Formats: sequence, C-alpha cells, structure tokens
Amino acid sequence: MSSYSLRLFAVSLTLFLSAVWSASGSSVDSVSGAQPGLVKLEYNNPGLHVDLDVGFKSVPMPMDFDGDGDLDLLVSESGSYAESGVYYFENITGNVDMPVFRHSMRVSTERFRLGYDGGRFEVSEVNGRVHVLTPDRVRQSLLIYRDVPQNVFWDKEEIAIPSGAYDLLTSGTTQWKMIDLDGDGVHDLVFCAKDLHFLKNSGTDKRPQYEEPVTLRTVSGELLSKEIKVRVVFADFDQDGDYDYIGMRDSAFVYFENVGTKSAYAFADGRDVTHQGRRFQMESRAAIRATAVDWNRDGAPDIIAGDEDGKVSFIQNTGRIVDGVPEFLPPRFFQQEARFVDFGALTAPRVFDWDGDGLDDIVSGNGVGHVGFIRNLGGQPPTWGAPRFLESNGVPIRILPPNAPWGYTTIDVADWDHDGLPDILLNHHHGNVLWYRNVGSRTEPRLTGAEPIEVQWQGEPQKPKWVPGTSQGNELLAPWRTCPYVMDFNKDELNDLVMLDYEGYLAVYPRYRGDGGALLLGQPKRAFVFPSGEAIRLNQLVGKSSGRLKFDFVDWDGDGLEDLIVASKPAVDWMKGRGIKDGLMVLQYMGRVLSRRLMGHTVGPVTCDWNRDAVPDLLVGTETGVFYYWQRRNIEVTTTMTTTGKQTPANYPYFKR
Repeated sequence: MSSYSLRLFAVSLTLFLSAVWSASGSSVDSVSGAQPGLVKLEYNNPGLHVDLDVGFKSVPMPMDFDGDGDLDLLVSESGSYAESGVYYFENITGNVDMPVFRHSMRVSTERFRLGYDGGRFEVSEVNGRVHVLTPDRVRQSLLIYRDVPQNVFWDKEEIAIPSGAYDLLTSGTTQWKMIDLDGDGVHDLVFCAKDLHFLKNSGTDKRPQYEEPVTLRTVSGELLSKEIKVRVVFADFDQDGDYDYIGMRDSAFVYFENVGTKSAYAFADGRDVTHQGRRFQMESRAAIRATAVDWNRDGAPDIIAGDEDGKVSFIQNTGRIVDGVPEFLPPRFFQQEARFVDFGALTAPRVFDWDGDGLDDIVSGNGVGHVGFIRNLGGQPPTWGAPRFLESNGVPIRILPPNAPWGYTTIDVADWDHDGLPDILLNHHHGNVLWYRNVGSRTEPRLTGAEPIEVQWQGEPQKPKWVPGTSQGNELLAPWRTCPYVMDFNKDELNDLVMLDYEGYLAVYPRYRGDGGALLLGQPKRAFVFPSGEAIRLNQLVGKSSGRLKFDFVDWDGDGLEDLIVASKPAVDWMKGRGIKDGLMVLQYMGRVLSRRLMGHTVGPVTCDWNRDAVPDLLVGTETGVFYYWQRRNIEVTTTMTTTGKQTPANYPYFKR
C-alpha cells in the first residue's frame, strides 16, 4: 500500500470510528453529571487500569487494526442480548507482553450483522493480509471479511466449499481458519465442528479449490478432538517448522505435536500444557475462545483467549520445550483504561458501606463465583476503585461447586448474627445458602470460612424438585442462583431471611431465639401476597429455568411502605407495598421500572442513593458485568416509561417471563 493510501486509510478509519463512537455515546451511555435516564455506571477515575472486558463471552481477534505497528484487539461480545457486537481495543503502550488498551469502541453496526452468533470469528493471516472468517448469521454460507484493518468488515464474500464441508457448516456451529497445513505454499482450510477437519486447497490463494474434508486424527488413530473442546488453535508452537495443535480439556490446554513433516502432518497424542510442572486452567471455566498468534513478536506463538466473563487473557509461550511440550506461562488478564464499572459477568450486586467510611460501596457476586468489593471513593458522581475480591480466612472467595463450570454467586450484606458487624450471606450455582461471619471491625472487615444456613424444619426439609446441589440435615437448599435477602419482617428486632422457597414463592424464614438465647431460623412462610390474597410466586418455571431471581425491598414511591423491586424481562419490575394485613405483606403489581432490555440470563436490581437526595435510585447488575444506573428526578417518577404523572398499576398480571 502506498504512503498516500495509508494516509487515506488512516483518515477514513478515524472518521468512521469517530462516527461509531458518537453513535455509541448516546444518552444511554452518558454517565457523568445529571442523568436523564438509564446509563452505564462509570468509574470516573482517570488513570485507573482494570481488566480488559468486553462483556459476555468474549471472542478475541488480534491484529494491527490501526496500522501503527503493534497488535490491537478486536473482541466480539457474543453472548449478550443487550450489547452484542465487535469492539476495538487500541493498544496504547506498544509491543510489550502486557500492553494497556484504550477502553472499547464499537466497530460493528446493528444493520450489518456479522456472522452467525458472534462467537465463531477467527483471524487468518494470508500473505501479510488479515482476514476474518465466520459462518453467516443463518449458517448457510462461509464468509470471509477481507483486509479487516483496512475495510472494517465491509469487504465480504462467500467462500465456496465442497458439499461435505457445507453439510457440517449447516448442521452445527463451526469455526474456520486459513493455514498452509500441508506445506505446499497454498493456504488450506481447517475447521472445527464436532471434530477437527482439513480441507486441502488444490488451487491457489487467489483462486482456491477446496477438496472434501478430512477428519484429523492422531498417529494412534484417535480423533484429534477426542475429549477435547475443539477450536482452530494451530501454530508452530515448538518452532520446528510445522503446525502443531492445542485444544482444551477441563479449561486447561492440551498440546498435540506435529511429529510429521512440513509437507506431511502427523499429530502425536495430546499432552497437558504445564508451567513449572503444573497444569493450569483458565479462571473462567466456560465459553473459552482461544486463538494463536505471536503476540510479543519473539518467534514463539502465544495464545490469546477470551472467556464467558468477557475478559481476554494472554498465555505466553516461553519458547522453552520441557519434556517435549512447549512451556506456557499461566493466563494473565490484559488491562485497559477504566471506563464502565464492571465485575465480570452475571453480576449480582448489593449497595452497602462495606468499609465503614460513610460512603455506600458496591458488593457483588458474579458468574465465575467471586464476591467483589468496589469501593466508593467519594465525589458526585462517585469515583470508583478497581474491583477487589473479598477474602475468607485470607483467601479470595471463589465458589466453584463440584462438576460446575460456574459459581453464580448471589449475595446479601447484613448483620446476620447481631454483633454489629456486616456479614455476607451467599447462594450459588448449587443452591446451598452460606454465611460468612465478619470477625473484623467496622472499618476493617475480616470474614471467616463459610457456614451453612440451617432451618428448624417441621418434618422433612423442603427442597426444590430440581437443583444442582445437595444438602445435609437441616441445611437450607434453595432454588439455584436466587438471592438471599435479610430484613426484620415482623419488626421483632431480629433479622429474618427472605428468599424464594422450594416452589418459587417469595417466603420469609422467621428468626427466633431458642433455649439459651441461640438464634434459630424457622420454617418458611409464604407471607407475601397480591391484594387478592394469592401468594406471590416469583418464578413458576421448572428445571434450569427455576430460581435465577434477584430482588430488593425499598420504599420506592415515598409513601412510607416497603415495595418490591424484582428482576424480570426485559429488565426490572416493581410491586407497590400496601402494608401488612394479618401478618402478610400485600404487594400490588405495578409493571416495569425499566423498558430497555438488559436481561438474557438474569439481572440483579438493587437500590441506592449516592447523591443523598432521599430518593432511592436504581442500580442493575447485568449478564455483561456492567452496572446500569438510573438516578431519578424525584420520588414520583417510578418508571422510565412515563415522563409525567404517577405510574398506575399494570392492567396485566405479574408472571415470570
């Protein structure tokens, strides 16, 4: 490309990205000063660096996107209903192992959808040109986006493939890459469906002619994909001149050496990739999207991997061969300039002054099983610190139950043992409800190990028909992924527990003192009813669709009675409190608080008042990990759907969507 063409490209790219940035910076993303509506919560902390995070199920595409000589990242946010797309992270510190990236800029548009589900992009470098391959959005053709750094996904055409490959393309999700696997100087196709396949190019790079697919096997005859989560991670990892393969087993890497020649590939059986003799895993155990690239330009191909949490990791090839296997360093998360407050994926927050400094912080669970503390550093709007993991007995809390790739931690912060210190109550993927006792001080919390919450059952313990976990004795087993909520329901100065019961009804587990003054938890009571007297069932769905619910109680409309804020679809609903009658809290369904769709899996709504105007505002944790914030103008504005007048009750009944 001539110098004039390069200058023209740079100007065009700048204008295009500026337009995209302006479009993405609409009112919903404007997060400083007075807020007219729902916005993403900003760190408001210049100079802060945090984990690079695209949202949910990140698919990295490393390339020099801006033509300045270092590798940047395009990352597809492939799993969210709210914000899917391809985002550009500019490398702003150059050719170093762990560069810092600028916060993301969206480069895709809703009008021109890219690929099948956003999760099957793969970068191919052919004769110095960078292309991206993906099945189209209905899996009817294989697409190539040519010269992506120059064309930004505009130059698109279909790749002609033979019938056997087409059948695999249309029958399932596939991922494709161009490499010269047989060493004849012409780029072939490799792709993964259920297995790994090779399509020899018997033509040329300009006029390819692909032959029928050949399923790749090891020299022992086993499928290369046996017991492996397959991706097209091919590179010369041992630097001997031919293509090797790396797959994944249990979120760890497995190496298949090419023991043939450059012109006649032959793969050995898989061996674990280790560091200092120990196998390592990705932190997120789900939706790993790995690709091979010599990131630090040292001649040894590395691995760049995205995960369900939306983060992107660098797995560095040290260049050393240890016992016949290339040695890699354990994954390290790339860093970016902080913009939107984020805590991984599937965030389930509470707002509480955790460190006792008089400012309300964010304490949150997430999909990978952590519990995090995001400190409010003061100011209006608040400045936020980088997320930190809460620790139990000095070790970061990480809930990853047996046989589960997720933790799905949902929490509440409350003084459970009435000693004046806030504790953590937690539910997770398996439905077991745990208590972390605070034995520190008000300004320096210190949590002990988890203890199960027990109920004084009257007869057999109530357990959901479907839940991944098990319980012993009197331990509480709740619907999975449901939040615990602590409140003094009956105003007896003892904190009770409110949760979904074993059939999805909102119930209170009353607290009382037993012999010797011990605090005990009683049998649940369905003490929340509609005005008709019908018990409120927040989730009537079954199996994996059961549970999954988060809620908060607050006087939302300023009438002195507690209302219910509850996760729903598209985002958040509320029920107006009508008071206590005969020991039951009466709640009237009002409809939506938010009209924008935020929910795919679930959202975590809580209330806050960071501007201290005595009007509760709304914070929503989402599947992307970003927190959405609505600062209300006054107490009478209870929904984003109306601009004048009070909200009236919905003329349709509540139901779990």
